[in-house]
Amino acid sequence: MDVEIFLDCSEAAPENMPRIERGFQRWYDEGAEVRPNKISFNSLTPLEGRQRYLVNLGYADPIAAFRNLHARLRNLGVKVFLHFIY
Repeated sequence: MDVEIFLDCSEAAPENMPRIERGFQRWYDEGAEVRPNKISFNSLTPLEGRQRYLVNLGYADPIAAFRNLHARLRNLGVKVFLHFIY
């Protein structure tokens, strides 16, 4: 399943931008890690424009994946918007 993810950082403090970018990348890397009994994502493609990404979730549970992403970034002032692509 392909999902376009937009991270709305309009309410985030500018000094938090490196933490936001690292948090998003860590979320993807931890989900993409290939191990037995570990859900993996298939691909991450940065899109035109800042904080826009195309993620192929592979066999990951989308609800759990997005809850995890939201939990990582919400305290930094980020809103996560999703557009499902079929």
